[in-house]
Formats: sequence, structure tokens, C-alpha cells
Amino acid sequence: MRNLKLQSCKQLSSKVSNVKYLLLDPNASRKEIDSLAFVVTDSQLYEVKTSTGISKEIAAVPGIVAAEYLALNNEICLATEAGEVLAVSPSTGAINECTFCDVGLQCMSWSPDQEVGVFITKSGNVVVMTCTYDVIHEHVLKEQCDPDSQFVNVGWGKKETQFHGKEGKAAAKRTTDFKPPENVEQLPQDIEITWRADGAYFAVSFVSAEAGRMFKVFNKEGDLSYISEHWNDLQPPIAWRPSGTWIAMPQIFPNKSTVSLFEKNGLRHREIVLPFSLNDEPIRSLRWSNDSDILAIETLDASTQNQNLYLYTIGNYHWYLKQVLTFNRTERFLCHCWDQRIGEEKTLHIWLESGRYLIYRWRFEFDRYARSGIVAVIDGKKLLLTDFSKAVVPPPMCSKEIQSDAYINACVISKNNHEELQLCIYDASEELQLYRVYRDGKSLDFERVSVMQKMQIELDLCSGPPLELANMFWFEENCLVATVNIGEKSKVLLITLDELVGAYSIAAVLQLNSNAVSSCMGFVMLEQCFVQTINGKVEQISLHSANSLKLDKTYQQLEQNALQMEWHQTQSAQGDCLIALLNNQRLYIDSQLVSGDVTSFCLAGNYLAYTKLTELNFVLLSTRQNVYKRNMERGGRLVTTIVNDARVVLQMPRGNLEVISPRVLALEIIGKLLDQQRYHDAFDMLRKQRINLNIICDHNLVRFVNNVHIFLSEITNPNWLNLFLTDLQNEDFSKTMYAGNYTAAEQAYPEDFKIESKVVYLCELLCTHMTKSGHERFRSPIITAYVKLGKLEQALQLIWHVKKQQNEIAKKSDEPVQEAAEEALKYLLYLVDVNELYNVALGTYDFGLVLFVAQKSQKDPKEFLPFLNELKQLEVNYRRFKIDEHLKRHVKALENIIKCGAEKFDVALEFIKRHGLYRQALQFYKLVKEENKSEEQLNSLGECQRQICLAFADHLRAKNELDSASIMYERGGNLAQAMLSAKHVLDWRRVLMLAQKDGIDIATLALSMVPALQEQGRYDIAHKLHKTYGTNFKEALQCLLKGNLYLEAILEARLNIEEANLLDELVRPELLAYTVQLQQQLADDEKLFVEHKQRLQVVRVLAQQKRDGLLNGYDQPDIDEADLLSDTTSLRSSRYTGSSQGTGKTFRSSKNRRKHERKLLSLKPGNPFEDIALIDALYNQVMKLANQQQQVRDTCKALLELQRDEVAAALQTQYGHLLALLQDSFDAIWTDELLNAQAMQYKPTPYTDYTQLQNEQRFAVLAPQKRFKPQITLIDWKCDVLA
Repeated sequence: MRNLKLQSCKQLSSKVSNVKYLLLDPNASRKEIDSLAFVVTDSQLYEVKTSTGISKEIAAVPGIVAAEYLALNNEICLATEAGEVLAVSPSTGAINECTFCDVGLQCMSWSPDQEVGVFITKSGNVVVMTCTYDVIHEHVLKEQCDPDSQFVNVGWGKKETQFHGKEGKAAAKRTTDFKPPENVEQLPQDIEITWRADGAYFAVSFVSAEAGRMFKVFNKEGDLSYISEHWNDLQPPIAWRPSGTWIAMPQIFPNKSTVSLFEKNGLRHREIVLPFSLNDEPIRSLRWSNDSDILAIETLDASTQNQNLYLYTIGNYHWYLKQVLTFNRTERFLCHCWDQRIGEEKTLHIWLESGRYLIYRWRFEFDRYARSGIVAVIDGKKLLLTDFSKAVVPPPMCSKEIQSDAYINACVISKNNHEELQLCIYDASEELQLYRVYRDGKSLDFERVSVMQKMQIELDLCSGPPLELANMFWFEENCLVATVNIGEKSKVLLITLDELVGAYSIAAVLQLNSNAVSSCMGFVMLEQCFVQTINGKVEQISLHSANSLKLDKTYQQLEQNALQMEWHQTQSAQGDCLIALLNNQRLYIDSQLVSGDVTSFCLAGNYLAYTKLTELNFVLLSTRQNVYKRNMERGGRLVTTIVNDARVVLQMPRGNLEVISPRVLALEIIGKLLDQQRYHDAFDMLRKQRINLNIICDHNLVRFVNNVHIFLSEITNPNWLNLFLTDLQNEDFSKTMYAGNYTAAEQAYPEDFKIESKVVYLCELLCTHMTKSGHERFRSPIITAYVKLGKLEQALQLIWHVKKQQNEIAKKSDEPVQEAAEEALKYLLYLVDVNELYNVALGTYDFGLVLFVAQKSQKDPKEFLPFLNELKQLEVNYRRFKIDEHLKRHVKALENIIKCGAEKFDVALEFIKRHGLYRQALQFYKLVKEENKSEEQLNSLGECQRQICLAFADHLRAKNELDSASIMYERGGNLAQAMLSAKHVLDWRRVLMLAQKDGIDIATLALSMVPALQEQGRYDIAHKLHKTYGTNFKEALQCLLKGNLYLEAILEARLNIEEANLLDELVRPELLAYTVQLQQQLADDEKLFVEHKQRLQVVRVLAQQKRDGLLNGYDQPDIDEADLLSDTTSLRSSRYTGSSQGTGKTFRSSKNRRKHERKLLSLKPGNPFEDIALIDALYNQVMKLANQQQQVRDTCKALLELQRDEVAAALQTQYGHLLALLQDSFDAIWTDELLNAQAMQYKPTPYTDYTQLQNEQRFAVLAPQKRFKPQITLIDWKCDVLA
């Protein structure tokens, strides 16, 4: 549905005439200042600058019959009538003779890759040569056809059985009557050559004596591959579509004229029906654009001698005539060609007989107006209008068709001052046709207002070319703006329309110093527009008084020319911006790059929609952030978006349409409806678009809460309310799922609202309003709200209340009563499982409600009636206990069984033990005792409490919670068991307290606990008990010595004057012996640390040599122990050299894995993980030695107390040296390689460092804290006296 619009038409003047060929360099720069064209006459070769039109003769060669530019060699190949093939250097003009044909040449054509050249001699031979002019093959063109190349019917179906579309069954019976031409000599004898774009095949159009005009298809080596089937009245021009699908040739039928499209094998495939007769207007040439999008047909009108150039495009298997250029007899063009440069495929070069040089630049663009949904498609003399806001009409069909008297070249759509759509058509005769478009319901009508002729105004010394007006758009109701390029400059024209006179004129002209290539309308109130020139500048132009145009400023500098520009207007002028899609497929908002590889864009309200190859994206224009993305069919383009509708129309590459409803647009419309409190319309769109209904309240929660009554009055369908309540979630969807449509900072909540309780808050709010209204239509929504809140019992009570009202009405009236309760219960059963609902009804203790639910739930009476009858016979509290026990409501059951009194205590105690409800039972009995009870009842309750405490204590002792069990035994009166439990956990204070309470000898009990305390290392407590309750001071002192508490031992020995001799006899020898042991232990640990460190260095050197291939000659390192690697990695080595390598076990259990890791951390030399094991051992050694600071400090102080300064100094010096050794070794052990491996993440890319990845997998054996340098906390362990 895209139209071919004129981007610019550049006019140049030259003195070269009688041009036969126009050649372009496909490798030339896209900058026109550097671009050159070459024109060839019958005997001269000229160079022309495309920026100024200045020409220069390069060479003079008589009798030129063919010319081509060979970009690989940067030379121009000329073929002469005499048979010479010459190579001319464009820069120097040097001529080299390449080859010679003695019989002369008719035409020449080189393959697109310029590896093969095809020459047609005057004798009718096809000669295929290489680029070095070596003959590959020679074929006699007009010889009898090879029988092997003829079409053979192998019986794969008959024509009568084929589908013939709209032609009907008559086409199956119609035969192709081919009649060989009688006078072959009178046919045009022109021979033409055309290549397929990949250079694999070429076709030659010629006249055969037997069949008349036909063509042959040859491969690149010159071998004949196919011969066309015989058809009457084929014409000489031939053109192979670059994509390789069709070979185009004109053909005359009795009732029509066509351009027939043949397949590679010569079979006629389809056709383009021409709007003229080839007898009156024969085709002179066919030219495909290099991207296969446009077919240019050059004709000559025999009656008027005017030349016409028709430009065709295809969409959805329909050929559209998009442009018609008419050249009168005074301005006939001699030759034309399409540009082959990348990005310039739609640039058409035309050379006129007068020496004028025209460069047309085309682009595809949709003709639409804003978001009205109206799209206009040009097809010859018809303008096809489609209103997508009413219906989606697939092309080439349309909603309405406008028929014009002349070929339509351009159209623009806008609104006039009365908000009516107006349409202006610019046709090939340079007339403007003005239409009014009316939209009435589902129909689309139009009215032609005026046809305006062009008032002759000379723009320059030369007359204007056909279709000189480019980049046309509405400026005001009666004003258009267009651009015209002349030479290196361009003019911006303000065109006024005079409907009364029936003419249009140029009211103002603004000259720019560079060629204009794109334009767009700006802010209407400021009356400004934007025009981009070829140097990338976007000029801002405004309309001033007296209809004058003024250049305000350069708005923006773009890196390339724009394919499409649009101005986005907002309520605030600060938010206005210019959106441009450049030739390099980059999309910009002002100077900010939005994305690359963009194929199309379209404004959609506050959003910018744009397509990439397989994506549809939306950008919020206020923040310029991408808020939505979805996949689409490859190559789709945006046609239009529709206001007040969430639909987006896309056209696929074939031409078919797809309509989607992006969620981001639907949310924008829904947001506007919610702001207007049109909840019904918003709800309806939410359901259709399948958008989460939480957005109704999350859009603006404060407003929704304040207007909840409006919401309930708008939504009259109770099922919609049920759906809304069911969808509620504790989540703000404006910040999560639909965050792209909302700004988080603007969201506000009520004062007492928390998002974690959103469901409860809204359900209670709605329940309150619906209950107050009293409408019956709110009954099911209230039930839904109760279910959402988890209040099933209240929902049942509501239904039961309705049921009771029904029964009362039924008793008073003989008329049938509406079964509202039954319907409500049926709905509740839809929400809740029948068994769960039955249990809830049973939990109300109302057997009437239970029977009502059971009867409507289709439960078997044999299942519930015996159970209900049994319950009815029990006492009330005990019945409720049984019901709660059945429903597994244990706490409530316990409360009811306690209410049964002491006679049911045995049942209660057994129930408490079975369900572990000791704490709840004690709490309930405490509450019962606080009530007014008699003394006998209080004693009974106290006994019950004691039995529960004893049972609770037994339960705690079984769980090995002896400290708590001791307390409960005490409360239950069992002091012996309480003391025994406390003694087991060595709670010596509680043991002594209970012993005193029970009258047991405290001293004996205290001394009996000393051995157990010493076993647990609690030597200070053992000494305290021995000192307090014992009589042997020496034994008490030995408790301190066993715990290496020498400072305390020295203090105790000196304070006890009676036992002062123990200081020298017992404490001093023990201290000196411990000091020697400690020094030896430190020396051994230092030696072991140094050995591990040195071995680690050796292992790392060997590992590096192995990786470098110095040990075993391998280039790639092994990945040892692949069992430790991740399940997703594929790095397992394919060779194993050690006997300790992986065995393929999975080690799935944690026990086996730990065992395997301990095996891997073995310090045995040769272990593949020896370096890891050494690091683990070194870390443990460091932490062990660092934790001995307090121990060394206390030992040194004790030695000072005994005046053994030299021993203390030696110990302190030894430990200081050891700590310094540890700290100095950290960098050598925990290297950068080990530290960097922690940040390595496995990403399977071509750039993955697999050696680093291997280390990462190996280091996984280490505990995380051991992969880093140990963090040693140093205390003040040194004695200053010894320093």
C-alpha cells in the first residue's frame, strides 16, 4: 500500500546531445560532489559531473554500438559496429583494443560480476568471452532449436484439470493457437541481452524464422539452457528481474496489451496489463531497478510523438502503476538507467535530447493522515481509498475508488478549517484535483471540488521537467508546500490554490543553497515546516505576512538523508520533536538515536511505533524510552494506527495485511477511559484485549477508592464484578506488568493502604458498598469477595440467610419462589471445592445448613447422614469437639473438650498428647481458672494443669530439650526428674537451686558435676564448684592447670597462704612444661606451613609448564576431574593421563560428594588437585596459628608473674616471627589468578577464556572463604615489658 513518492528531481544542463548510453559507476560515493556519469554518443565518450552538469570529452570512437562501465578494472568497454572491442580509461582517456570481430558487432552485455561478456555479431552468433577476452562458447542464435531444449509433456496433469481463477472453466477449454508470422523480415530485428542479477544466466531476445520473436536462456558458460515457448506478437525489449523471478517482455493480444512475465525455463507465468495499446504506443525499453522493486517502461506515443515513462510496483500479486512521466516532442529523452549504488537503487537518471540531465530520487511512503485510518494508494488513473477505522480491506481491494482523467502521481491528505478531510491529487498533466472526503457511518464518500491548472511561472531559464514538484504537503487550507531542485540549489515553493479560478500558482519562493530531499509539516499554529537538504541539514522555515517564506534556522544536522520525517506536536511546546528515519535505517528523535535497522515508523498518540526486521517496538515520546516490544512476521511495515482504537495495521513483504492490537496502545486508551470514569467501556476493552483487570484500580488507586460507587453503578453485570474480584492480586500492575505505560513516581495510594494487603483492602471496600446498596445483583460479587478473603463461613451464612427468607416467603404465599439461594450456592460450589464447602458448613455446627449444602453438592447421603445422626446424640460441647476433630481444627477442638469439664479430661489429655497442644492447653486452663469457680473446681483444674505439665515435660525430654523439660517437671511437682534434666545439660545453678528446694546435700551434688564440667572444657566453673563446696585446695588448683589457666592458678596460689608451696611445687613446673610444649607446637606448625608453601610453588610451576606444552608436548591443557564441572559445560577432556582421574561417577548424594571432595583435597604428591589441597591446608594452618594470640599472651603474662622473663621473651619473639611469616606469604599463596577466577562466569561465546574457565571449575572445590586471603584480627597480644 506504499506509494512511490518523488524525493527530489535534480536538473542539470549539458551541451552533449544525441546520447545513446548513460553509464554510472556502481562503486562511486553517494556524495554528489564526488559522483560522475559517463554518456556515450555514436562516436564520443563524455564525463559529466552529477553535481554541476559540466561535461568533458574523454575519447572519440566512431561507430559505437554498445558501452558498459566495468567497475572492477575502472574502465569503460566500448563495442563498435566494425567489430572492435575497446577499453577506455575514464581518468586518462587511454584506449586499449581488447579484441576484434571481423564480421562486426550488433550489441554487447557484461555479466553483473563482470567476469563474462556476451557479444552478438552481425552474423547472428552469440559469443561468450571471459574478462580476459578468451572465447568460452559460440552459439548460432537463429539455428534450429535443439530437440533437447524443447518442452516435453510428461503427463503430469492436463490443462483441463487446472484451476484458472476468475477466467473460469472456459479457460480450460481454450487452446493457445500459435501462428508463425508470415513476414518475419518485416518484424523489428533488434537483438537485446539481459542478465540475471547473480550472473548465472542471461537471455537473448531475437527473431526466429520459424517462430518470430522469442528468447533463449544461456548459462554463464554460454551453453543453451532453455528456449521460450512460442507466443505471437512478442516485442523486442527484454529485462530480467534482478531477483531472478521473471523475464519481462511486451506482448500484444487481440484484446489487451501486456508485459508478459516469463519464468527462467521460458514458460509464461503472469502478466502486467497495460493501460494503453502497444500498437499505438509501443514499448522502447524495459528497465528494472536494482532492488527489483520498480519496473520502468519507456514508450513512444505514435500519435503525439510524446514519450512516456511508466513506473510499476507489485503488492499482493497486483501491479500498481505509481508514476507516469510524460516528455513532449520538444523534450524527448534519449536514454535512462537506474542507479546501482547501494542505497540509491530508486534513483533514476534520464538524459534528454536537449542535453538536460535529470536525476529523480524516489522513495516508498504510505499516504495517510495522522491516525484517521484513511490510507490512499495510487494505481494509474485510480486512487484507492481504504478506511481502516471501519474495516480492514485487503489490497488491491479498497473501500472507495476515485477515478481521475489523468495518471495520478502524488496525493496529500489533510483537514481544512472545518475539520473536514480534504484530498489533493497531483497528476501527470501537472493538474491539481481537490476532493472533500466524508465519513458517514461505515461508508466513505468523496466529492470533487475543483480541478486546477498550472499557471505558467518560469522558475529558471530552463523549463521544468515532468513531475518537478517533490516533497509536497498541505501547509494551510488553500496552501501547499513543495520543493524543486535546479543545479546545486533548490527552491521551496508556497503554492496557493484558487478554487474559483481553477488554477494554482506559486505565491512565494525560498531558495536554499543545497538540494532538498525531504520535508514535513510542523506546528500548525506557528505555521512552520521543515525541509532537509542533501547535506543533511534540516532547515526550519516559517510563513510570514504577505505569504512570504523565511528561513528561521538550521533545526538539526543529520548524518544522512531522511527517508521520512514527521513532526510530533504535544500540548506543551517543550515536548515537540522531529522524528526522522534516515537512509541507513537509523531512527532519530531530534538528535537522539532511538534504534538502528528500522524499516518504518508511525506516530501512535503519545507513542512512536517503529518496526525492525522481525520486531514491532513502541517508544514513549515523553521519556523516549522503549516500553514495549513484540515479534512479528519478517519484513512487516507499519501502514497506519487508528485513534481511539488499539489497532495497528501492518503490511507484510508479499503485500498482505495484518492487524494487531498492541497492549501498550490498548492501555493508553483504557487509561483515558478510566480518567473519564467510563468504567464500563474500559472494562469491555480490557476483556476484549485480555488485559489483567487489576489495572482498573491500579491506574489510579486513590481515584478508584473515592469513586467506587460510580464503578459499581457502571458495571451492572454481576459476572463482570465477579471477574474483577477474582483477578485481584497483591501487586501493583502499573509498576510490574504494565510499567511501560506508567511513571512510578506519579502513583499514589490511600493513607491506610499497603500493597501486600491490596486484595483484602479492596474486597472489604467493595463488600461494604455492595452490602449497603442491598441490590440482589451484588449477591454473587459479595460471595466472590468473601471467597477471595477466605471467609467461606460468612459466604455460607449469607446464602443460608437468603434461604431462610425464601422459606418464610414460601410459607406466606402459594406462588413459586425464586430459588435465589440455590443459585447462589451453585455459584459458590463453582468457586470452592464441594468437600471443602461441606466441611465449612459442618464447622458452623448448623445441621440445617450442612444438609442444604450436602443436598446441592450431589454428595451421597450414605456418606454424611449416619455421621450427622451420631453427632446429634452427643452433648453440645462434646459434639463440637467431635466436629472440630473431624475437621482437624485441633485448637478449636481443644477449647471445646476443655469446656466439657473434668469428666472428659482423659480424652482431652490424650488429644493434647496426640497433637502436641501443650502450650494451648495450659493457656486455656489458665483462662478457665480466671473465671469464678469453686474451690473444688480450682483444685481439679490445678491437678489437670500439673498432669499437662508433666506430659509436656516428657515431650520436651523426648525431643532432648532438657532445660525446658526441667522447668515443666518443676511445675508438675516432679523435682527429682527436674533436677536430673538440669544436671544432664550441666545447668549447675538450677541443679543447686532444685537440690536446696528438695532438701538434698548440695556439696555432694556440686562435686559430682565437676568431672562433667571438665570434660566440656569449663574448667573455671569446675574450679569454682571445687573451691566453694570442696575441701581439697590442690584439686581445685589442678582444675585451673588442666585448662591452661595459669594466671588464675598463680593468683589462687598466692592468695591461699596456707598452700603457698603449691606455687613452686605444682604451678611453676606445669607452666614451664606447657611453655616448652607450646614452643615446640609453634615450631612444628611453622615447618609444616613452609613445606606446604614451597610445594605449592613447585606444583604451580609444573602446572604452567604443562599448560605451555613443555612436559608432554600437547598443545591443549587437560581438564582434570571432569566430575566437578558443571552439568552444562562441555569442557570434559577427551584424553586421560593419570590413574587418579575421573571415573564417571555422578556423586549425587551429599555424603558421597563430601567424601569425594576430601579425596580430591588429599596432599598426596601427584594429585591433580594438589594445589587446591595445599591452599586449603595453608588456610587452615593460618587460621589455627592466628587464633593462638590470646593463648600466647596469657602464657607470657604468667611467665612474667613467675619472673621467667627470658622464656616469655623467647615465646613472644617466636610467635611474632611466625605471624610475620604468615602475613608475608599471603600474596604468594592467594595469587591474582585465584582471585580473578571468582569473577569468571561461564558464557558460551566464541571469546570464552576456557583456561580461565577450567581454573574456575577447579577452584570450586575450595570453600568460598578459602579462595580469598584470610582475614586475621590482630589483638594486643604482646607484652610491652618484653618488647
